[in-house]
Amino acid sequence: MAEGTSSSEIAPTPLSRRALMQGSLMLAGVPLCCVTPEAPPEGVAFDGKTLMLNLKLVPGLKSPGGACAVIDLSRKLDIIVARVEKNRFVALDRSCTHGGAQCTYNHKRRSLRCTSLNHAEYDLNGTLLHGRTHGNLRSYTARLNGSTVEVLIAGEKA
Repeated sequence: MAEGTSSSEIAPTPLSRRALMQGSLMLAGVPLCCVTPEAPPEGVAFDGKTLMLNLKLVPGLKSPGGACAVIDLSRKLDIIVARVEKNRFVALDRSCTHGGAQCTYNHKRRSLRCTSLNHAEYDLNGTLLHGRTHGNLRSYTARLNGSTVEVLIAGEKA
């Protein structure tokens, strides 16, 4: 304890059960799932109901197997965009329907996987493959237009 500090001045920080378990697993050397990097702001633009990602400015989408997250709180948007093939992209909600943990793209399995200990897994259409959860992920229409990936973010589901 620091000199001049009494024990009544130090308040313990409450931990959630999840934070405690994740911290314990990390200390034990158990790897937790990866994190999808967020697209840099300079590579993201909106034109009405269309999200546009400039491939020259979004390194995560430059080659098949890459992915990026796009978060825009004002639009209530939290999606993952993945390049699954040279000219094929998918876009899905990033939050798992079980508890809201973030999903990441697994190119080898061609799926999205929840990063929580639950590990729900979804196909590239957002359909639940397995895991304790409450439904599918919303998918969005994504297409390549020159060096821009366009994602329709409002209206009909893909």
